[in-house]
Amino acid sequence: MDEPGDHDPRNGLPPMTRKEVFQLGAQRVSDALRLAGGLAAERVLDRLGPHVQRPPGALEEIDFLLACTRCGQCVEACPAAAILNLGPEAGLAAGTPFLDPNRYRPCVACEDAPCMPACPTGALEVMSIADTVMGLAVLDTETCYAWQGSICRLCSRACPYPDEAIVLDEEGRPWIDPRSCIGCGRCVAACPTTPVSLHVEPAPRAS
Repeated sequence: MDEPGDHDPRNGLPPMTRKEVFQLGAQRVSDALRLAGGLAAERVLDRLGPHVQRPPGALEEIDFLLACTRCGQCVEACPAAAILNLGPEAGLAAGTPFLDPNRYRPCVACEDAPCMPACPTGALEVMSIADTVMGLAVLDTETCYAWQGSICRLCSRACPYPDEAIVLDEEGRPWIDPRSCIGCGRCVAACPTTPVSLHVEPAPRAS
C-alpha cells in the first residue's frame, strides 16, 4: 500500500520535487515575460527577486532562473568563498547564487574560474573570466584619495586587469573603463577610504 504523499491524488503522479517546482514556476514566469514584453516584462523581472550580482558566466536573469537548480556546486567550487545563496526572502530566486563585493568578499577573478564548469546545467556558461560581465565598478571621485591630491594606487594594484579596467591618468588618478571592468569587486576590497570610494553595480537585467 502506498504511503501518504507517494502520489498526487489529483492525477496519480508522484509529487514534484523542490527542484521541479522551481523549474515549473520559473518556466511559467518566463512564458509570461516573453508575452508581456517591454515595460511589463521589466516589472515582472523586478518581482522575480532582488536585482543582484550573479557569478561569472551567468545567463540572462530569466534564463538563469530557469536553468539554475540551486544545487550549490558553484558555491562549493569558489576558492574565495565569494559566492553566496539568496535566502527565502528572495522569492522565486531563493537559493540561487549571487555575489556582493560591496558587503562581502569579492570575486578574485581566478583564471580557471572553477565556478563555471562546476555548474551542471549551463546556468553559468563556461568562458574566459576576462569575457564575463558580473557588474561595473563605480568610483566616487569626491572621496577618492588620489582624486584629492594624495598618492594612492591600491585599487589599480588590486585590479586583475590594471591599465585596462582601472586606468591611471598622468596625475595618478584612477578611471574605470567599462569596456574592461568585469565587476569582480577586488578594487572595492582594496580601497582604504571611509566610506569606501568604490562600489560595484550589478550587470543590468535584460527585459
